[in-house]
Amino acid sequence: MDWKKHHRVLIVTGHFGSGKTEFSINLGLHLRELGENVSLVDLDIINTYFRLREEEDFLEKKGIHTYYSAIKATSLDLPALDPAIDAILYDKDRRVILDVGGNPSGARALARYQPSLEETGYEQLFVINANRPETKTAQEVIDFMEMTQATSGTQITGLFNTTHFLKDTTAEDVINGLALAEEVSDITGLPLLGTVCLKSLEEEVRAAREDLYILPIDLYFRDSWML
Repeated sequence: MDWKKHHRVLIVTGHFGSGKTEFSINLGLHLRELGENVSLVDLDIINTYFRLREEEDFLEKKGIHTYYSAIKATSLDLPALDPAIDAILYDKDRRVILDVGGNPSGARALARYQPSLEETGYEQLFVINANRPETKTAQEVIDFMEMTQATSGTQITGLFNTTHFLKDTTAEDVINGLALAEEVSDITGLPLLGTVCLKSLEEEVRAAREDLYILPIDLYFRDSWML
């Protein structure tokens, strides 16, 4: 089964710094290239950096509309979400990706839409970066997943490996990071749906793990001085 086609609504959760937003943007662009009508929803009302709204102009040029606070100001961090989000969740001609804040408190914004999500159905992808100090063991990842689910009222349905060291990431880093994701998968019974890697590493990662879906990505949230 192709997980991308299983549900029209995709939720992306994970610990802060795991690569949720980069994953959401690149997945949205990939689906748009396949001809889908894609909207990205920024539900991160906790973190004031690296949010979808920062790339709104770029995404609009690519044919992807973004939704976030009802107040259109990138410098404000207000839990006032665009009422249009409710409507797009029910738009059967639109693929919706929701990027959720990177801690259990951030998942409270997702809880606002829990009744609608139960009606529409969804796939919730939990991304795992084995290099995050707060989620370096399987039990730490599982504890965080359980807190996220309890806060949002939604259920995680699949796992994705997003292990990275930003621009310095190697194929070996990505492949080694899969061990943690696979351990979490074994314990929870949740499927490991795939891994991301920089586009420059795709060939090497694919050669090592032909069994996995691989999403090659570009980085959109790091200025050159941060890489």
